[in-house]
Amino acid sequence: MARVVPFVQADIFTTRAFAGNPAGAVLDADGLGEAEMGRIAAEMRLAGTCFVARATRADAAYRLIYRSPTREIPYSGHTTLGGVHALLEAGRLGPGEAVFDTAIGLLPVSIERRADATVMWLAPKVEPPRPLPAPLPPLLAALGLSSQTVGDWARPAVTADADVLLPITGLDALRALRPDMAALAAFASTHGLRGACVVSRETVTPGSASHCRFFAPSFGIPEDIVTGSVHSPLALWLADAGVVSLRGGRAAFTAEQGDTVGRPGRLAIEIEGGSGPAPRVRVGGSAVTVLSGSLRL
Repeated sequence: MARVVPFVQADIFTTRAFAGNPAGAVLDADGLGEAEMGRIAAEMRLAGTCFVARATRADAAYRLIYRSPTREIPYSGHTTLGGVHALLEAGRLGPGEAVFDTAIGLLPVSIERRADATVMWLAPKVEPPRPLPAPLPPLLAALGLSSQTVGDWARPAVTADADVLLPITGLDALRALRPDMAALAAFASTHGLRGACVVSRETVTPGSASHCRFFAPSFGIPEDIVTGSVHSPLALWLADAGVVSLRGGRAAFTAEQGDTVGRPGRLAIEIEGGSGPAPRVRVGGSAVTVLSGSLRL
């Protein structure tokens, strides 16, 4: 007899359908093995699928397991919000803070009900990016960039999740990017990287602080539409470069992603303690369900 589990697909970091980044969520994932989860994620072909199971520790509400189409991943921001959104719609969570058991440890998510939308806030532990140790010319070649299009407003860096942060001169250069995905995947594998995030200070909407594109072909994601996880360290990188002004160690701004692939996403970012040794970054966004039903396994 086939096992039936609930499945939800939602668009994340948006308040309207068919924008933002799609994520899948499998509720009641207890008992699914790695091979089964891998087949489900590959079948869904989404950048991230969240498998929601009973927590393995008393101080967490649920356990969240993340998979790209090709592998398990330790953490994914938009995939987390997809799982939290599915739990909210199923009536298994309410407003306030919930703590989740993940591969990176306990992950708090705050749920804020507003008149026009529900905003979910991620607050993973974050480390400031460090200087990029990998050689820049082969990365630029893989991305299809010339040295003249690299922005001088920040230094290339790498995050604790092994994502490159690369400044670019503006939106025209960002839109023109046509990476060689095979070369980029080979570069990432050689240097132990996950992805490359190319960032512009020029934005689509006046008042936003950044617009980026994110590529992770070695993880089965040629271009991620909106990348929640990279925006925590990216916020500290922007603050260090003076793009975001800290007042008393605090800042709040909007980041953009997804417009170049026709799915605009907007992320609300808050920095606290940005000038201290243990900064805290919150990344917030909304979600819209576009598909719900069940999987027969």
